[in-house]
Amino acid sequence: MHGQLPTRRAVLGGGLISLAVWLASYRPTSDPSWTQATASAPWSRRDSAGFVVHDDRIWLVGGTADDQKTGLTDCWSSLDGLTWTKELEQAPWTPTVQSMVVSFSGRLWRMGGFIHSGNTFVPAGEIWFSQDGRGWTRATAQAQWPARGGGALVAFEGRLWLLGGAQSLRSEGSRQALNDVWFSKDGITWTQALQDAPWQPRAFHNALAHDGQLWILGGGHWGNDPTFLNDVWCSSDGTTWERRTTAAEWPGRLWASSASFRGHLWTMGGLVRRDGSNDIWYSEDGRTWYPYLARKVWSQRLAHSALCHSDRLWILAGSNYDYFNDVWSLALAADWGGPGRLNKIFRFLRA
Repeated sequence: MHGQLPTRRAVLGGGLISLAVWLASYRPTSDPSWTQATASAPWSRRDSAGFVVHDDRIWLVGGTADDQKTGLTDCWSSLDGLTWTKELEQAPWTPTVQSMVVSFSGRLWRMGGFIHSGNTFVPAGEIWFSQDGRGWTRATAQAQWPARGGGALVAFEGRLWLLGGAQSLRSEGSRQALNDVWFSKDGITWTQALQDAPWQPRAFHNALAHDGQLWILGGGHWGNDPTFLNDVWCSSDGTTWERRTTAAEWPGRLWASSASFRGHLWTMGGLVRRDGSNDIWYSEDGRTWYPYLARKVWSQRLAHSALCHSDRLWILAGSNYDYFNDVWSLALAADWGGPGRLNKIFRFLRA
């Protein structure tokens, strides 16, 4: 995943952090519960996997094995999240961890990551693409952007966007993370939009397209002195950025998952200080966030994946001192209108 985690603590410290996680984990309401599609998918347990929707199917591209060092090279696909087809046992790309995967312009793309070499991890700059998940072509051995892992890759307005990342898995060196912005019209030739964006350098964050804008949520850096961010930024062009909030209602976190679903931004789980989490938050504007308070939800985790498929929100894989290969989904009624009274009360208590 990302190097060895510290010893588990039964109770998270930090006052408001503990309160926020408790509030979101206490589920007294009838917010629709999550449905487990499978407790054990046929693909091996993993985190930091490349789950995307491509050609109307859910695709799994690689990930990190449960030895925390090995990058996986298999590819799977599914129509329903329950029945999976192994498309490829061993792809030709270099096994890496913390790579970036996206569907763009009718192709699957896999970029960057860290290569395990001896006692360290070396950043990679490879770019590979595939139309069918079985035949892969290397576009370049080294992209025009500096080699990295843990960045965010987003398809937005007919372009691919790469935002931030790290050049060291555990943030060693003089620069712990990056805050540059790059874009490409074809996935191969890249242009730097910003060398230093106004948002703080970060890796292991979430970025997504929502409501006609690019969004960045949370992240930070991992190592001996980690940073856990909970700010939210957006941009209509990738160059001019607006900070929607300095500190969202949810605690700062690394390796969360986010999605745009039912007209709202959603952010879920992730590493909060020393433990995985399973709190769920959503927002219409990126400024005001409400806890989602379903009784049944997936277990605490980080480095999992979120996506939208068949009008459902999906959570897949991840880890939290153990590795998972489960699949969950959430369906909301057609007239679901966002936060109810109790969601608003819990937000007020958190604020």
